[in-house]
Amino acid sequence: MYSYDEALNIILNKAQPLPLEIHTVEDALDCILAADITANINVPPFANSAMDGYAFRALDIADASLANPIKLPIQQSIAAGAEHSPHALKGGTAAEIMTGAPTPAGADTVIPVERTQRDESFLIFTEPYPTGCNIRSAGEDMKIGQRIARAGHRITAALVPALCSLGRGTVPVTPRPKIVWLSTGQELVDDFSAPLGPSQIYNSSGPFGESMAAPLGADLLWRRTVADDGTGFQTALNEAMKGPADVIISTGAVSVGKYDFVRSELTKLGAEIFLHRAKVKPGKPILFARLSNGKYFFGLPGNPVSTAMGLRMFVSPFLRALSGQATEKPIKARLTNPIQASKRLTCFLKGRVECSDTGTLVVHCLQGQESFKVAPMVQMNCWIKHPEGLEVLAEGSLVDCIPFFPLNS
Repeated sequence: MYSYDEALNIILNKAQPLPLEIHTVEDALDCILAADITANINVPPFANSAMDGYAFRALDIADASLANPIKLPIQQSIAAGAEHSPHALKGGTAAEIMTGAPTPAGADTVIPVERTQRDESFLIFTEPYPTGCNIRSAGEDMKIGQRIARAGHRITAALVPALCSLGRGTVPVTPRPKIVWLSTGQELVDDFSAPLGPSQIYNSSGPFGESMAAPLGADLLWRRTVADDGTGFQTALNEAMKGPADVIISTGAVSVGKYDFVRSELTKLGAEIFLHRAKVKPGKPILFARLSNGKYFFGLPGNPVSTAMGLRMFVSPFLRALSGQATEKPIKARLTNPIQASKRLTCFLKGRVECSDTGTLVVHCLQGQESFKVAPMVQMNCWIKHPEGLEVLAEGSLVDCIPFFPLNS
């Protein structure tokens, strides 16, 4: 068996970013930038007023005082969005100006209207006013050639104002990977209104996978439950292979028991299996393969927590790589209780990370770490990584925590 790091490297080394597409800004939300965004214009494109007020030269009123008031005649009025550029400001004059309107050549200061004294068509100053106030310089926000966002950045609403300010109606993106989800197990019941029969359980892994698709940056095309037989699995897999899915994920039937048919069925279909079993807990029987038509396949163990761990620690990094994103970095936090685990495996434990009263991150290892126990998942917000080779992590140890949901780039 491969160690966790070895297994993850095998998976990531097979990932190639999906071909870029050009999307409108609206359609690009939650996609990943496929190229850097650089400013093609200055923002603001021209110097403009940050206030409703009056533009003038500060030097013209440098000697103003109560004993020596200075009057500046108001030469013009400048509105935002006017069709024509304002006239250059003559020395010793002022211009009425609105917020966002271009400042006239020769002006270096704007005073807010509420701070002025006015006598008909004159401004009256009884003290100096600082140079450069309330003027937004051309390119003060974004300059031509400035990199605004890097390739691999997730496009969220926070990026939209910058793109629109630059006049970028479209952007190059790496599309969201498309996935199909197959749950295996004749004991699984998908109708939650139906009573359970002998040896039956409700299907939790299928709805969980569906709910996790969007947070993992993927689009789920469809999901299905198949019984513990190769025929039904092959039928569903063939259908998935004919469609636009980039990745097919199955749960269950991936170990070495009598009804664990996934590997043998993949072999019959000519799949190339890169990984089967890793030194991790839970989720040891993880399987990763490339199907005969080039699509990728993950086989996750069927226990709900094993499914969740495999999805987060193996599938999620692969989906990020397909999207052109960098590998996530774990969060560091201090353990509030000691952990003992097998030193032969990398263990991922249900945890809850919080900010302490002193402002530092602390993490608590929850009770109920068995892979069939889903109740603790209600409280967890992270996975605690217990590295291979260590048997005990003492209270106060600084540990790696992987957020339950990936953080946006």
